[in-house]
Amino acid sequence: MTGSIDLCVRVCHGDPLAMAGLVSLIGQEPGFQVQAGTEPGEGIVDVVVADHACALSLLASASALDQPGVAGGFRVPRVIVVTRRDREGEVMQAIAGGAHGYVCQEANPAELMDAIRHVARGGSLYLCQRMKTLFGHGMPRTGLTAREEDVLRLLVRGDCNKGIARKLDISASTVRTRVARIREKLHVDSRVQVAVKATQRGLVRV
Repeated sequence: MTGSIDLCVRVCHGDPLAMAGLVSLIGQEPGFQVQAGTEPGEGIVDVVVADHACALSLLASASALDQPGVAGGFRVPRVIVVTRRDREGEVMQAIAGGAHGYVCQEANPAELMDAIRHVARGGSLYLCQRMKTLFGHGMPRTGLTAREEDVLRLLVRGDCNKGIARKLDISASTVRTRVARIREKLHVDSRVQVAVKATQRGLVRV
């Protein structure tokens, strides 16, 4: 059994040096076969390790290709994000996009190897220790509805209630109600505090 290949891993990263480093690191792990590439259809692999931007792009492309009846049985890859991005909104964006793991670049290399094995075997969402410490138990939840997120995005941009109402085609009173609910859910008392807290937590992409 010595020398057998257990898992095939592809590394996708926007920084060529970082990608080379990850390929070298993962390639040293017994039983791991590693390759570099950026396309979702570059052959079946067990796990894709990617930076935040590459992961989101890859998952979006893969989902578009993952349609019934596609020749070759294309399969959406299981993706682990390896990144310096550690704000709540960025993590939630990746997980919502379909990522199966989230590992900070500062993590112990052993955590990345554990993540690859865990995800390849069909395990649930993998968070590195830093993410677990940051979020406590499970993923963070703001509890905002889709419409509240729309209002929040425009509020952070500096739009007044009437401006938000026009852009979302709703009444100003509805905007006031949603802003009040957002304040409650973010545990703040003012619009300014909403904007500050949402920006600090990375909850909006202006």
